[in-house]
Amino acid sequence: MASQKTRQRVDQRAIGFRRCTTQKVGYRTHDEALDAAELMMQKGLVRPGCHITPYQCDKCSEWHVANRVIVWKG
Repeated sequence: MASQKTRQRVDQRAIGFRRCTTQKVGYRTHDEALDAAELMMQKGLVRPGCHITPYQCDKCSEWHVANRVIVWKG
């Protein structure tokens, strides 16, 4: 048995919830979604030619993030 706690508690508000029927993580505010988008950009979780941006969902009214094309190949 460990003498110290080995598990960390994660604040679920910091990572969002999968409540939407789209199975995307939902954030309560635009600012929370924007923070998540910036973190994803820093980690390189973005497709080439895209930018991760927040948007408000029509189905659940929460905020999600998505890859949006900013550079068109044509």
